[in-house]
Formats: sequence, structure tokens, C-alpha cells
Amino acid sequence: MPRLPPSLVRRAHSISPHLAALLPVCRDLASARNELRWIREHVADLSRSRTAYASPRASQPLDQVQNTWLARLCHRRGAGVPLQYILGSQPFGDLDIQCRPGVLIPRPETEAWVTHLADIVRRDAVGSTEGNGNAETAELRVLDLCLGTGCIALLLHSLLQRHFPQLSVRGFDVADEAVALARRNLAHNTRRGLPRHPDDSILFLDADIFAPDWLDSLVRHGGRERGKVRMGPVVDVLVSNPPYISARGFNRDTARSVRNYEPKRALVPLPSPRWPELGSGDAGGRPEDVFYVRLLEIAAVLRPWFAVFEVGDLAQARRVAHMAIKRLEGAGFGDVKVEIWRDWPDMRSQEDEAESMEIAGIRVPIKGSGNGRAVFIRRHT
Repeated sequence: MPRLPPSLVRRAHSISPHLAALLPVCRDLASARNELRWIREHVADLSRSRTAYASPRASQPLDQVQNTWLARLCHRRGAGVPLQYILGSQPFGDLDIQCRPGVLIPRPETEAWVTHLADIVRRDAVGSTEGNGNAETAELRVLDLCLGTGCIALLLHSLLQRHFPQLSVRGFDVADEAVALARRNLAHNTRRGLPRHPDDSILFLDADIFAPDWLDSLVRHGGRERGKVRMGPVVDVLVSNPPYISARGFNRDTARSVRNYEPKRALVPLPSPRWPELGSGDAGGRPEDVFYVRLLEIAAVLRPWFAVFEVGDLAQARRVAHMAIKRLEGAGFGDVKVEIWRDWPDMRSQEDEAESMEIAGIRVPIKGSGNGRAVFIRRHT
């Protein structure tokens, strides 16, 4: 990364020392001004409660306390702390997703494929209920694995609830802090106006999806909790943004702020006793692909109509698409349609972006523009 010109630093400092503090991470004045404005607004929001400030002097004027906190937050941001951890939240569709250290920050590319998926599910529902009067009683069951902040599950609920009155959403994550944050985000966005839902229609639980008995338990007991049946053995929509970066790629290709501040285990699959089994065959022994093998095992059992798995790039998308075609067709999944979605699946592809590729003898469409971002699987009867 090139060094900042001293003239730029002097100019920023002459405007505001806070602006200069943000330059190392923002790299230009326009971006620094935007972030300074957001941080100022954040501090102003906090100032509505004096208890939000840990002031050593109870009698210290509020404006001095605010300026102290503004300086501290700008310094932390300039040191590389992600802005979402500074501000405590990230917009995601019509939601406000709270962000905390230890849980991966939602990305705009994830929001793009979630929105695209919701559009497909809605269109499919309109076509299947047209003329038969079933729209008002439509049922839809969504399962989100590797839940994180809950952003995917909650946005799907927000986008689909009006079209599926009997919508149920379940999310699982192995990290206790992720499940706790997802529950807070559910409560937070419900207060902000997320469509009302029955108490048991959205449920977030901790679980290790690699555990030998987890899938059997989900199928056998229908996701029982406290003696109540929460979910049947079949889901309609299966989604996941799993860890998908190799250890080498994490150290070489990720941004410094990601390496220093975001949870590595949310990005890099941790070694598992099941890896020798899961890492063979179609996975090609790549440790970064291990979650997809397990996700496809789950899909073969639960038989969703739609599944979307986020990936790291086009090469990984090709590998996952190949695994999906081979494993699901071989498991009697039915007629399988696979697509690869780029970062922005609703956009038209650029001239230098391929619109399809041959995988396992099948011409697989590549939709949108940008980097390879997700693999979409659709089951036909």
C-alpha cells in the first residue's frame, strides 16, 4: 500500500485532527469525511444517555466527553478496527444488523444474493399459487447454517414474510457469541418494525453441524426444543455462508483489518476429525471446501427446493457446483439445476465476464457481474 503524501496529511489535520486520524485507513479525504460524519452521529446518538460514557470526572461537560470519545473512536478506526465494530451496526437490506467483535461483519455482496434469492422464491410462489387461492396459507421453511449475526435469516424473513404467512426460519451456529448476537438482532429489528411473527417462527440455536448425531436429530425429532416440535425433516430453502478461505489465503489475500479484528474461525475451516472423510473425492482434498461437502450431505437429506451457498471466488464456485451436480444427482435428489452467481447477480455481466461454463458435462449459467460469490441449487420434481 503506498504511503500517504505528507501534504494530504497536513491538509487533513488543518481541517480536523480527527480527519487526519482516519486517513491511514480511509486513504482519501472524501472517504475520511464520510466516516468522520458517521462517527460523529454515532457519538451524538450515544450522548442521549450520559451513562454511555466512561468519564473519569462525573462533572465533565458533555461536549468534552463527546470530543474525548470522538477522538478515541477515530484513533481506533485509523488503527484499522472495522467501521462496523466502531459504529456497532451495519445496514443490511431494510435491517439494522448489530455487529460485535467475535462475529463476522455482514458484506454487501451477501445482501445482494439474499435479495436475489428472495425474488426467485417469491416469483416461484406466485406461479405455483396462481389461480388456486393458496397464497394466504403458503408455508415456507428456511434453514440458515453458519448463522453469524443472523443477517441472512432475518433478511429472508423480512423479504418473504408477507408472501408466506406460515414462514418459519431456523438458524444454527457453533459459536455461542454468534447465536447470542443473532438473537439480539432479532429483538433489535423487531423493535425497529420487522414484520410481526409468532414467537416460535424464528429460532436461533447453537449446534455443530459436523456432529454425527446433529442431522439425525434434526430429522428424527423435527428440531424439538423444550418438548415442542419446531421443524419437520424437510426444509424449502437452505442457505449458508460458511468458512471458505484456506489458511494460506487468509494470511495472504485478506485485508489487514480482517486478519487483525474479525474472527478467523468464521472464515477459515478449523480442523475436524471428520476431514479425512469429507475432504476426499469431489472436494479434491481442499480444506477450504470441507463445509460444502457437509452442506451437500445435509441438502441430500433435507431435500430443499432452493439452496444457496456463498463461496470465495469463481474457482471455488466451480468446485462446489461440480460437487453439487455429482453428489445430489447421485443421492436421488431429483432434477438438479445449478447456477453460479457473481457479486451482483441482478446486474448485467461485463463483456469480459463469462456467462456460463461447462461443469461435469453440463453448461452452468453464471449470472451477474463481479467475482464469483454464490452457488445456487434448485430441485425440480
